[in-house]
Amino acid sequence: MLVYAGAAALVGYFVTLVLYRLFLHPLAAFPGPKLAAATLWYEFFYDGIRRGQYTFKIQEMHEKHGPIVRISPNELHCNDPAFIDTLYAGGSARRDKYDYFASQFGVFGTVHHNLHRLRRGAMNRFFSKASVTKLEPTIHDKIDKLYHQLCTHMGDEAPVELNMAFSCFTTDVVTTYAFAKCYDFLDDASFQSNFHEPIVAGTNLGPYIKQFPFIYPLMRCLPDSWVTALNPEMGIFLQFQRDVKAQIREIQNQKGTGKERAKDHNLHATIFHELLESDLPESEKAAVRLWQEGQIIVGAGTETTAWTLSVIFFYVLNDRNVYDTLMKELEHALPDPASRPSCSDLEKLPYLISLRLSYGVSTRLQRVSPDGPMLYRPSDAVSATKLEYVIPRGVPVGMTSVLVHHNPKLFPRSTEFDPKRWLDSEGKRDRSLEKYILSFSKGSRQCVGINLAYAELFMVVGLILRRLGPRLRLYETGLDDVEILHDLFVPIPKLDTKGIRVRII
Repeated sequence: MLVYAGAAALVGYFVTLVLYRLFLHPLAAFPGPKLAAATLWYEFFYDGIRRGQYTFKIQEMHEKHGPIVRISPNELHCNDPAFIDTLYAGGSARRDKYDYFASQFGVFGTVHHNLHRLRRGAMNRFFSKASVTKLEPTIHDKIDKLYHQLCTHMGDEAPVELNMAFSCFTTDVVTTYAFAKCYDFLDDASFQSNFHEPIVAGTNLGPYIKQFPFIYPLMRCLPDSWVTALNPEMGIFLQFQRDVKAQIREIQNQKGTGKERAKDHNLHATIFHELLESDLPESEKAAVRLWQEGQIIVGAGTETTAWTLSVIFFYVLNDRNVYDTLMKELEHALPDPASRPSCSDLEKLPYLISLRLSYGVSTRLQRVSPDGPMLYRPSDAVSATKLEYVIPRGVPVGMTSVLVHHNPKLFPRSTEFDPKRWLDSEGKRDRSLEKYILSFSKGSRQCVGINLAYAELFMVVGLILRRLGPRLRLYETGLDDVEILHDLFVPIPKLDTKGIRVRII
């Protein structure tokens, strides 16, 4: 009898919970699928079981229900570009992250606005424009190394995976800056030694960690061999975390200040040396906190930039008109291919770079207003109705770069790579559309590494194409190797892709 009573109580609890979510919840009046409103398993089915398909399901929801929809029991999604500045507000407006979403990589994300402001304040100067400018000699050194390693494949019948080469490059740059200990992935001319696999493994696990948060603590208690046998991706990702922890411990154990160390060892004072010597509270200098910051810096500073480089190179090499225009621009700006121009010089070239089809983070990025409700009025571009929505305080609302970047009214023929859409009638850069690019997010929580990423993008695209462009030929690589088919936090093309491959003639 007790078993039956317990089962009946459990069924009654879930029925009551579903009824509350559908009819009494603060979000009950918002449009959207009833199944999505009733349970998080709806999201998990599309993102976990079907491997990163919820973003595309959300797009279908908007087509059916309008510009704002309820996509889970506690979350809304907006697909109106006019709402960007309200949701991703800066200045005095406070915005928290969604704690459920922030937990998916086994680190304690900075959910609350005030804590983020404290941590961001300590990090800002390391990623300022001035600091990144000082790093340019290091970036140039890594680009020279990348170029020479690519040249070793000149005349080879076997292709080179550009996405892996760029992953090696971005990792060597960010680890040098963060830890003063480069992994020297560019020493391997095959470009197969990098963090690509563990980072992608981590993003694959995200939907499962959100739904089953006990997985990480459980796996960390098991021997490595068991974890790898149970889930190879988990084993790879946990090893990546241990590597970052080891780097942090090494920095903590070093004597002297960062400046003294730089003087004694001819090394710069790294981000983490300076954080340990800053006036941050001691709790912010604990090992567990620093290795999580390290994981975020390495993860965010490698694959998104490497993928953007890969996408740019594909589209440039795949379109002769784009290639010819860009090469003409580069040849005029850089008469000497071996020169070392500054990033600011390359930024002046209007045709050089585009981020729209690489997306940055491809999944929705939610924000929460902790101080009061947000008011959403659909813009004329997305809805003829003037119905206003009051989004309650504390409710996470997301927007997605993939959907905004393919908005047909902002970007006609949105699947086409057309650098001319960013130029005015005189061929100069037109910045009117840039406010709709969410590759680095917006507002107070915009990606702290934006200046470093731009420096790497401008310098690699400009210099590698100027030096090697005429010799690069795409090899059995098509649109399905770059177009997003899976949203696994980062954009993933077809799962059996062999990468962005080129031959160097």
